[in-house]
Amino acid sequence: MSLFGSKKSRGRRPARRRRRDHLLEVTATAETERRRRNQKIMLYAGEAVVLLGLLAFAWVGIRALISAQFTGNQDYNVRVVEVNTAGTMTREEALAITGIREGLNIFSLNLEAAQHALASIPEIKAARVERILPDTVTIEINARRPVAWVAPADTGADPSTMETACLVDDEGVMMKPDGFEAGYTRLPVVYGIPTNQWRPGDRISLPELRAALELFTRASERTNPEVILRAADVSKGWCIQAWSDPLTRFTFGLDNMPAQLDRLQFIMLHVGQTSRKIATANLIPERNTPVTFQGDVPSAEAVTTQPVAAKKSKP
Repeated sequence: MSLFGSKKSRGRRPARRRRRDHLLEVTATAETERRRRNQKIMLYAGEAVVLLGLLAFAWVGIRALISAQFTGNQDYNVRVVEVNTAGTMTREEALAITGIREGLNIFSLNLEAAQHALASIPEIKAARVERILPDTVTIEINARRPVAWVAPADTGADPSTMETACLVDDEGVMMKPDGFEAGYTRLPVVYGIPTNQWRPGDRISLPELRAALELFTRASERTNPEVILRAADVSKGWCIQAWSDPLTRFTFGLDNMPAQLDRLQFIMLHVGQTSRKIATANLIPERNTPVTFQGDVPSAEAVTTQPVAAKKSKP
């Protein structure tokens, strides 16, 4: 029994030793891989630090070069500022708004911000600020030109004296008059616009207002006979009632202004051969335009219109 027991004991020892040796080899291999991985990480980190250092050095060098050649070079200081304000403001006001003045480096100017500051003013339609090397800056302002008054209702007062009245340009942008100008009193007026719903600089996007402004523009171009319109009421929304004489009212639709003005000119030519005066004319129908005359009983007389007889002014 002792002999077999000793053989079994001697047979188990090599297997245990082999397992222990295998564990040592596995541990050594894992440790080696860990050291290699850490070495790679340190290598990459060192390369990144060197690269960042080179980039920082290059950035500092480029900034120093730019400063020496451009932003810090007195040859590029602003010496001339050319300003064309189109009468909207003084030169000093334009310079104060844009922050541009003589002595500043021309490359340090924020031209986009200067243009935006000018364009935010309701009376300015567009603005352009440019640099001309080496030392010149130009400021060009395109002013909005009022083409009509707008007011909520016809009170019989001069719109230039009404607090609720405002000016609009050909795009419908609202402006508050800054002081009195004689030319403003000759502008036509559009009633029926609730001006309290907009602020100066806002665009009044109403189809009836756009149609009324188009009507004034096209009417002013007509001759033989002239079509003179001083005011219009768009409070109904679907039509325009326009007049020059307080005793006369012309009704226009919002579309196809040229054809409606043709009909009006034909009627004016026809009536001009008589001593009668028009009281109302509805120019929306394409034929048999309803017309009433001053002093007549309130019944519409149909006038068969022939627009081809009307004449337009030559461009």
